[in-house]
Amino acid sequence: MTKKLIILLVLGYLCMGMAGTGDFGLDSSRTDRLFRATIIDQSDQTYQAQNLSVEGLTHLPARTGTAKASIDFGKISTIRFYLQDEEVLARVAFVHDQEMDFYIQPETTFTGQTDWGRISFQARDIKEISFR
Repeated sequence: MTKKLIILLVLGYLCMGMAGTGDFGLDSSRTDRLFRATIIDQSDQTYQAQNLSVEGLTHLPARTGTAKASIDFGKISTIRFYLQDEEVLARVAFVHDQEMDFYIQPETTFTGQTDWGRISFQARDIKEISFR
């Protein structure tokens, strides 16, 4: 009886190790859809990224007036970021030539995958994102 219990505990422990917990907290590889983008940071450095997401989602969490918005990446052509006091103005150009201003939190984190590894930016550090 004790041998069976020990074997069961060892097998359970080994199965837990197969869950894969070593992804360093950046979960950009597990988005619901895949988006490619060119990102320009505030120092004018350009990055080509794929699997772009905001906290694992492919929507931009924003605010317009008193309303909260969740803007689908698939409808966005370009986002230009302007740091204003404690918020970031996000000027969103949609794929159908409409443009609209939204506000996002400066700590909003964008993650993606480059040819050389994962990359992460806070909104306050980005100048522009162009979706391809």
